[in-house]
Amino acid sequence: MLYNKLVMNNLDVSEIILNRIVAINTIAKNDHRVVTRNDRSTYALTMKIAGRTTYVCDGERFVSDVNNMLLIDKNARYQWHMDEKGKCVMVEFEGNVGNEPFSFIDFTLTDTAAQEVAALFISAANLWDMKKDNYMLKCKSIFYLILDKATTHKKQSYLPSSYKHMLEPVVNYIHANYGDPEITNDTLAAIAGTSTVYFRKLFTKAFNVSPIKYLRSVRIKKATELLIGDGSSVSEIAEATGYGSLYNFSKMFKLETGVSPREYAATYSTRKEYIGE
Repeated sequence: MLYNKLVMNNLDVSEIILNRIVAINTIAKNDHRVVTRNDRSTYALTMKIAGRTTYVCDGERFVSDVNNMLLIDKNARYQWHMDEKGKCVMVEFEGNVGNEPFSFIDFTLTDTAAQEVAALFISAANLWDMKKDNYMLKCKSIFYLILDKATTHKKQSYLPSSYKHMLEPVVNYIHANYGDPEITNDTLAAIAGTSTVYFRKLFTKAFNVSPIKYLRSVRIKKATELLIGDGSSVSEIAEATGYGSLYNFSKMFKLETGVSPREYAATYSTRKEYIGE
């Protein structure tokens, strides 16, 4: 998993594409009745500004409160009831959230993040209600800000504080120097200021992947970006991403993506005329 990529329930939140906001509703209810919803046709991003609501879907319980934001699938069938009176803001939207199935995704926020995200929800709701110039564009911008705020704190807290001072320079180095074919565990351990054996153990514990596999994922991610651009052959991209051998590059690329570089490039019309080696 790439360091700058947040995956929740196998859903890559950074790749959510917002096509249209259908509605932004501020909902205030004070009763405790159970409501059944079987006809949802849009995705929803929702957070409580006050109070607490519990959703039940396929036997699983999902809590929405001032520290928990929820993303709800457009086909989800569920029941909900209010545990504590209050209000929520719900953004109903159409878009592309990837191919991985889900019903609910919970974002548990720190107090600081929760306050920032709640303020954004309120701002979006106000803009929607007023419908002044460019309100739709502004609401779309806020939608992405909400996702960013909700996930940035998770990304920042992904590294335990005891590891961060050692591993953050390593991660930064990898992202800045992935094209250097000479990077080794010893290289990265020296940046961390510790032994290679301890560094590998520490890195793997923090990221659930070895340093070299992490480096490979960064290189291949960059290669996929270069393959959909103009002006570079597959062999040039291999060299630019730290692979001296086209064979090794192709092997690692297919291992990461499931297809060869040429097959990947051929799926994009801008590169069909120039995918030679």
